[in-house]
Amino acid sequence: MKVYLTNLFAFALLILGFSSCENVLEPANSRYVTVDELPDILERNSDALIQGVYARSIEYAFYASRHDDFGQKSIDLAVDLSSEDVVHVATSWFLTFYQFNDRVASNAYSPSRQWKYAYAQIRDLNSIIEVLTDESSLNTAQKNLKGEALALRAFHYFFLINFYQTGGSWDNIRSLPGVPVYTDNVLEGKPRGTVEEAYAQILSDYEAAIPLLEGFAPSLPTRITQIAAKLLAARAYLYAGQYDKALEYATQTVNETQLTSPAAYAKGFADIGDVEWLWGVDIDSENSTIYASFFSIIDPFSPGYAGQLGQYKSIDRRLYDQIDANDVRKTLFEGADGGELEVPYVQKKFVDPSESFLGDYVYLRSAEAWYIKAEAEARIKTVAEAHATLNAVTNARAISGSHSYHWSDDKNALIDQIFVQKRIELWGEGHGLFEFNRLEKTIDRTYEGSNHPVGNINSGDRPLPWHDPLRTFQIPIKEIEGNPNITQADQNP
Repeated sequence: MKVYLTNLFAFALLILGFSSCENVLEPANSRYVTVDELPDILERNSDALIQGVYARSIEYAFYASRHDDFGQKSIDLAVDLSSEDVVHVATSWFLTFYQFNDRVASNAYSPSRQWKYAYAQIRDLNSIIEVLTDESSLNTAQKNLKGEALALRAFHYFFLINFYQTGGSWDNIRSLPGVPVYTDNVLEGKPRGTVEEAYAQILSDYEAAIPLLEGFAPSLPTRITQIAAKLLAARAYLYAGQYDKALEYATQTVNETQLTSPAAYAKGFADIGDVEWLWGVDIDSENSTIYASFFSIIDPFSPGYAGQLGQYKSIDRRLYDQIDANDVRKTLFEGADGGELEVPYVQKKFVDPSESFLGDYVYLRSAEAWYIKAEAEARIKTVAEAHATLNAVTNARAISGSHSYHWSDDKNALIDQIFVQKRIELWGEGHGLFEFNRLEKTIDRTYEGSNHPVGNINSGDRPLPWHDPLRTFQIPIKEIEGNPNITQADQNP
């Protein structure tokens, strides 16, 4: 079998001295690397195989030379700006996601970028997994490596299925068309399959990854560890309606991790050393993408688009109003007066203290596990158990004493409260649209007193129910034209 030399293997070969930078990185000199060559790379420097995948997650202009194309965090922003929780105050990068006017395949950039990025990652991860097939012959480091690759593959399939198919309760979506699932690198495209088949692969990958990651403990959480894989698995099981397994992995995560103090929380989210961070990126002068970066887009005090050009991001007023005054999370947003910037409800959760685009990126925090655990308990255990879980995490957010929220004794009302609390906790971290879709919630920016700019919301100028086609990306035209097993008849509405 032949494996195309992608960025991952270019990175690996460059580290090992197999080729010069000039020979490897020039597209005209791309070549095929046989699987027989990979064991030698693996033997000499196994980490090199996975670093290309991690590097692509912060790569600028992977799809296009645009300042809204900088890897995983640009995708996270797209997810949040496509809900009602993040307000896009001015016209700039990411406006098309906020406006819901860039979903159709004929408008190539947005549908194509997410697709190409995820499948490029999956292609490289498949090559790693394939060369590590025989686990009986692997040493501990190689088993860890395979575990990372499996968990990362599941992570990217999760984003694909949630972008390219409508969300909803499991029984409403399980039989709908999914996304092509590849577990090896083949030349012919596959059909869409079903949502259930995509999740079957996601969950299988996490289950295989978790034991392989035993003992893997990098000095900083810049790579997928066992506890990170458990939390990601809990998330996927929640979306697949398997609440018992979601509860199992969320509980393990809660028991094996910490919550940060209110004082540390109030400093915001720019330091990978925070005890809650389970996976992220340690940004430095070597890997910073400067103006085309997360903090450039979101930090209102940065020298980038947000701070220098006033392209601010605020929290939805209705969500802000639901945060108690004794909740430290409220301090991460200005109030109605806009504070020193005079921008109502502007965010201060993501502020880079260096003011030089060196703030670290967060992908995964332990706090998420508490909300998965509480929801699963409300669904399959008791509201009392869910109350106890909510109390523990919410007390950790109290500025002083205990929190002042009152939890419902009605299961469905409590799940709605958890939905709100989870949105407050994970604001700006790439969950918004997916959570609204999963719970079949209408996205409404048009309520009385809304702080969403009327001139910006465009197609979002009406309530969008969970099944509205605007909330789902279409399959890219290039995929339909190049894959004989997907035709226009298979396209999303």
